[in-house]
Amino acid sequence: MQTLFNALILSVTEIFYLVGVLIAVGTLLGWIQSISNKWAYQAFGKIGILLTGFIGTPIHEAGHAIMCLLFGHKINSIKFFTMSPNTTTLGYVNHSFNKHNLYQASGNFFISLGPLFSGTTAILFFMYLLEPSTFNALQRYVITAPLAHNTILSLIEWSGRSMAVVYTGICSSKNVGSPSFWLFLVLTICTASHIALSKEDIKNAISGLVVTLFTVVIINMVAVFGEIETLKYVLIVAKYNIYLISVLSVAIGFSLITAFIMGLAYKIKSLMMR
Repeated sequence: MQTLFNALILSVTEIFYLVGVLIAVGTLLGWIQSISNKWAYQAFGKIGILLTGFIGTPIHEAGHAIMCLLFGHKINSIKFFTMSPNTTTLGYVNHSFNKHNLYQASGNFFISLGPLFSGTTAILFFMYLLEPSTFNALQRYVITAPLAHNTILSLIEWSGRSMAVVYTGICSSKNVGSPSFWLFLVLTICTASHIALSKEDIKNAISGLVVTLFTVVIINMVAVFGEIETLKYVLIVAKYNIYLISVLSVAIGFSLITAFIMGLAYKIKSLMMR
């Protein structure tokens, strides 16, 4: 019983290190996006959401689709982007899986988080192409991050520094007159505005998380008998949360900017219609 309890605590700790940031950021971005979309719709109608959706939605749905393929789910139908006036849904991935397959069932968790992976990757790619100096600075920083003392406090400390590296690079005065910076800004805002998890994503993530936790507990119990320290390997992977945190902090920042602009537009429209 003690072995099972220890394996459970260890599994929760490992999952927190690996995806805890994603869950927290996904929830926060969902809240910001819901407010931003509400103001955008009230200010401009559906076109206000479509302005960012034609770039952000395909990236969002691609995240779901790629994870479906990785976890062996069958994609029944997919729509990367639609401008149909008869629906409020801009895109979707309809998939099915074998409920008796533990790997596929746990995949629901990662499929739901897919947009956060694809959105982060897209923003990093835009940074690599259009803001190479900032990307290189972040890359150097992550590579030199220590592994030996990768605790919660050190992760927070190094992640905070990585955010400073990214924002210092993006907010450099040299960028104001650069066309590549403004293109990066537009692409990142469009991506960040649709990176959030929908209510259906969160619902599926919870069901998949239960199966994922069960699977990790089994792995850790087997690892105990093989005297394998799984946490050591998890911490090596968790180091790259610094990438996620720094890039997702940009997503949060740009989502807040979008929400502010949409809120201001809605307020101006309300005053003009009085």
